[in-house]
Amino acid sequence: MLGNRSTTNSQKGTKMFESRSIGTAGVLRISERQSRTLLALPTLIACLLLCTGAAQADQAEYVHASAGAINSDSSPNTTAGGHPFAYDTDFEINTVPLGIFGDVPAENLRDVSVELPPGAIGNAEAMPKCSQENMNEFGNCPQATQVGFAHLGLIFFGREDTTSPVYNLEAPPGMPAQFGLVIQSSITHINFSVRTESDFGVTATISRINTGAMLASSDVAIWGVPGDPSHDAERVGTPPTEPLPRVPLLDNPSQCTATSKTTINANTWQKPNTSLIAEPEAPGMTGCNQLDFSPTIEARTSTNIADSPAGLEFHLNIPQNQNPDALAESTMKEARVTLPAGLTVNPSSANGLGSCSPAQIGMKTPVGQTDAHFTNDPVTCPPSAKIGTVQVDTPLLDHSLKGDVYLASQDQNPFGSLLAMYLVVEDAASGITFKLPGKIEPNPANGQITTVFTNNPQLPFEDLRLDFFEGAGAPLKTAVNCGTFTTSSRLTPWTTPDGADATPSATFEITRGAGGGECAGSEGDAPKQVSFSAGTLDPTAGIYSPFQLRLARQDGTQQLTGIDTTLPKGLIARLAGVSYCSDADLAAASRKSGREEQSSPSCPAASRVGSVNVGAGAGPTPFYAEGSAYLAGPYKGAPLSLAVVTPAVAGPFDLGVVVVRNALYVDPETTQVRAVSDPFPSMLQGIPLDLRSIVVNLDRPNFTRNPTNCNPLEVSGSAATLSGQSTSLLSRFQVGDCGALPFAPKLSLSLKGGTKRTAHPALKAVLTAREGEANIAGAAVTLPRSEFLENAHIKTICTRVQFNADACPANSVYGKARAFTPLLDKPLEGPVYLRSSNNKLPDLVADLRGQIEVVLVSRIDSKNHGIRNTFEMIPDAPVSKFVLEMQGGKKGLLVNNRNLCKSVNPATVLFDGQNGKTFDSRPVVGNSCKKAKGGGKKRHHAAH
Repeated sequence: MLGNRSTTNSQKGTKMFESRSIGTAGVLRISERQSRTLLALPTLIACLLLCTGAAQADQAEYVHASAGAINSDSSPNTTAGGHPFAYDTDFEINTVPLGIFGDVPAENLRDVSVELPPGAIGNAEAMPKCSQENMNEFGNCPQATQVGFAHLGLIFFGREDTTSPVYNLEAPPGMPAQFGLVIQSSITHINFSVRTESDFGVTATISRINTGAMLASSDVAIWGVPGDPSHDAERVGTPPTEPLPRVPLLDNPSQCTATSKTTINANTWQKPNTSLIAEPEAPGMTGCNQLDFSPTIEARTSTNIADSPAGLEFHLNIPQNQNPDALAESTMKEARVTLPAGLTVNPSSANGLGSCSPAQIGMKTPVGQTDAHFTNDPVTCPPSAKIGTVQVDTPLLDHSLKGDVYLASQDQNPFGSLLAMYLVVEDAASGITFKLPGKIEPNPANGQITTVFTNNPQLPFEDLRLDFFEGAGAPLKTAVNCGTFTTSSRLTPWTTPDGADATPSATFEITRGAGGGECAGSEGDAPKQVSFSAGTLDPTAGIYSPFQLRLARQDGTQQLTGIDTTLPKGLIARLAGVSYCSDADLAAASRKSGREEQSSPSCPAASRVGSVNVGAGAGPTPFYAEGSAYLAGPYKGAPLSLAVVTPAVAGPFDLGVVVVRNALYVDPETTQVRAVSDPFPSMLQGIPLDLRSIVVNLDRPNFTRNPTNCNPLEVSGSAATLSGQSTSLLSRFQVGDCGALPFAPKLSLSLKGGTKRTAHPALKAVLTAREGEANIAGAAVTLPRSEFLENAHIKTICTRVQFNADACPANSVYGKARAFTPLLDKPLEGPVYLRSSNNKLPDLVADLRGQIEVVLVSRIDSKNHGIRNTFEMIPDAPVSKFVLEMQGGKKGLLVNNRNLCKSVNPATVLFDGQNGKTFDSRPVVGNSCKKAKGGGKKRHHAAH
C-alpha cells in the first residue's frame, strides 16, 4: 500500500516525507500559524471564492504520477511476497496563474482513490490502532499506531508544503480498515475497501477533500513494517516506552508479472462526475519461486454409515507467515478438490431443492464466462438453494467471515455447467462481500465429484471451512461399501508458473453398514436383496383390473440395472384401440429436455397404457420421478414392447429424458408374456441415478385382464445389479371367483364337397364363445365314424426345426385358421400345417399371426374308430370366434367311408374350461347333401 522517501528540514526542525502511496490522499501536520490563519472565517471565504473562480478556467490533469513498492533508498522493491520499506504514491496536478495569488490548481480535488494492484495487501489488523476519539483530538494518536507519512503541496495565499503522520485507526462498521491524518486542522480519513466486484484488489479512498487550501500535490508513503527501527526518525509524538512490535503491514503480490500498475482516480468539486485517471506502472514482482505454499486439507463425511445421505466437512488451511524478515505465504489461485469415488451426488437431495439464478446472485458477466464478476448487491437466492455454510479466517480481520453456500442454476452460471455453487459472504462488520463461483464436475462414468475454484482472490486466508448440510436431504451419498476413502486436491498458488502445485489429501472411514447390516468390503460384496411384488388391484377372475409391479431395494444393497419378468398365464392385455409409440417418437423424446417432455409428450396419448414412478437416492426420503408407459412396436425380436419414458426433472435440475424399452415376448403356445428391460441407466451426466424403487402401474382402463384360472400362479423373473450379478424375483399371484364364470362354448362343424364314399370333403369348424365366460383350457373333437384319415394324402410334413425357423415347406400346409378376440383390433390368421410329433401321427398346427403369434397344436389320433383332434393346451385368453378350414380334394386329409347323405353324423366335443368347468356337446356335422337329416344332442356337465 505504500512506500516513501524521507528528508529532514533542518530549518524547521520538522521531519518531512515524500512518498509514493497506493491508495491514500495527502495527510499533513500543520503549524500553529497555519491553524490560526485557517480559522479566520473572512479570509477562508475569500479563498474559496477565488479558488472556485480559478478552477473554472482550465481542465485539471496530472503533471506526474507514480506509485509502487520501494526500498529505503527509493528504488523499486520487486520481491514477490516481500515486505517493502514503503508503498509510495505521488502525484501532482497542473496549475494556472491567478493574478497576485500566483499559480493555483486548475480545479479543486474532491475525491481521490488509489487502486492497488491485485495481491498488494495491507494487514492493518496486525498493527496497534488509534481510537476515533484520539484521532478527533487533531491526531492525538499513540506513536505505535503511526503507519506512514503524507507530504502535501497546498495553495493558501501561495504554495506551502506540509507533512502529516498517517495513523492506523479503529475502523468503523462496514469497513475493513481505516487510516487517518490531519489536513489544515481537518480530520481526514483514508477508507479502505476490497474491489469485490472485479479483481479483489484493495482500494484506498479520501472523500470530500477540504477546499480551505487547494491540494496541488500529494506524496503518501505507508510503511511496510511500521514497527521497524528504520522509521524511527519519521515518527511523531512521544516515543513509546517499549519497543514497537515488528509485524508486517504490507505484503507484495505473490504473482510475478512484468509490470505492476496502480490506478489513481480523482474528481473535482467543479466536475464531480468526471474522472481524472492516472495509471502509473512500476516494475513487476520477481522471485515467485521463493515463496512457500504449504496448504493442508481435512475432509470427512457427517456419517460413517455406508450408502447413506451425508454432509461433508471440508477444511483448507494455509499457514500465514507473519515474520517481517521472511516472505509471505503465497496466495492460492486455483483449487481443484476431488472427493473419493463412491461419495457422489445424492438424488434424494432434490426434494425441495432450489437453485440460485444469475440475477439472484448478482452476476455481472455473461453466462459461461469463467472469470465471472458479481455486484455487491445483497443476494436474493431462495433458502431452498442453500446447501451449506462457509467460514473464512483471515489475518486481515479480527473476526471470521461467515456465509452460505448456494447451488447455482443449471447452465445459468459462470461455467454454463450442469452443477456449480457459490460461496457467499456478506460481512456487515467489514463491509466485505464476496461471491466465489465453483464448478462441480461429476465424472460421467462413476459420478466422482471434482470441484474447481479458479482465479481466486489474491487475498491471504488461513482457514476455509465448508460445511455441507447433513440429514435425509443431504447433497451427498456415501459409498455402498466400507473402507478408507481419500479426498485428493491440486492447489495452485499465484506464484505459478514459478511455483509448484500442492497436492494435500485427507482420508475418512466408512465403518458401518446401512441399516445396521454388515459392511461390504466392495460394492460387489454388498447384498443383492430386493423386495418384489406384482399383481392386479382387483384379483377377480376374468375382469379388467390395473396391474402394478413394484421392485425396490434397501440402503446398503447393490444398485438395480435391469429386470426380466414373466407374467402368469392368462394375465393378458387388451391391445384393441391402443396405438404404438413409434421409434421416431421415442427418439424425439430422448432428445428433449425433461420439462419439454413433461409439457408436450412425444408419444401419442392413445399409446399410453400406464405410469411409472421411480425412486432414487439414499435415505428415508428418496426423490420420486414420474414417467409414462407406452405401448410400442416390435423390438429385439419381440412382437411388442413397453416403452417407459421418464422426464429426469429433479428439483431445479433437468437431466433430459430417460427412455427404457422393455421387449415383450409372447409365448406362442401359452400367450404368457415375458418382459425384458433394457439396462437401466446408472448415470445421467455424472449424476448417479441410484435407483431405489420402480413402480409400474398399467392403469389404462380395460387394459390388463385377469386369468380365468384360479390356480395359484406367480410372477417370476430376475433383477440385474450394477456388479453384473442378478437376484431372483417371485411374487405369488392368484385370482378368485372362477366358479362364478359361466362356460358354454359352441362348436359347429361342416363338410363341404363330395358326400359319397371315398370322396375327400373339406372341413370347416367354427367355435364361438360369449364375453364374460371362462376361457377354454382344452378341447377334444371326435369326428363321426363316417370320416377316416386319408393316409395317402399325408405327404409333406413340416419338421419342428423348420417350423421354429419359420421355414415350413409350402406343401405342408393343409388348411387355414382365423381367431377373433376382443383383445385385438384384427383377427389372428395363418396356415394350418402338419408338423412332426412324438406320436404315431403328425400334429395339426395352426400358426396364427397378427400383432402377436399364437400356435395352436392339435394331437391327431383315433377314438372308437373315429378321428380325434385333441387341443391339450389352449391359452387362457378370450376368443369370441375361431374358424378352422381344412382343404378337401387332393389335399384333403379326410375321406368318407360311407355316403354322408344316408345318415346323421354327429361329432363328439369335449371342452375343458380354465375355471375347471367342462362343457360337452354332440353337434351334427353338416354336409353338402340337399337335406339335413336329424339333429344332434348336447350334454352340459358341471365342473368336475
